[in-house]
Amino acid sequence: MGTCPESMSGRSETPRPDGPVRTCVGCRGRAPRSALVRLVLDDVTPRVAVDPERSAPGRGAWLHPSRECLDLALRRRAIGRALRAAGPVGTDAVAAWFDQHISRRTPDAPGDHESSTEKAGWKPMGTR
Repeated sequence: MGTCPESMSGRSETPRPDGPVRTCVGCRGRAPRSALVRLVLDDVTPRVAVDPERSAPGRGAWLHPSRECLDLALRRRAIGRALRAAGPVGTDAVAAWFDQHISRRTPDAPGDHESSTEKAGWKPMGTR
């Protein structure tokens, strides 16, 4: 026959990303672990902290390094759910860390998909 068993199983031939892939709790987009910020829950106080080394023990939640994803996660209350916290969690330290380390608009932000014609003020032509 000469066909690969993987192609018979319906798997696509797209290349796999390097390293582990995680899901952003803000926008729900998938990205390599190296491109995301890890958040952890402090067991003593119900506060969320940023784990810059990505090595703190316990369950982690992942976010794109953009304020838009943080705002989405806070609005949806997704950080506490992702960390499986028993009650409300304090995210003041996370917001302060993002304000200090991340600019308001990063070029790789998931919501930054405006085309060059839209940036110039052009509007697409209607089909009617």
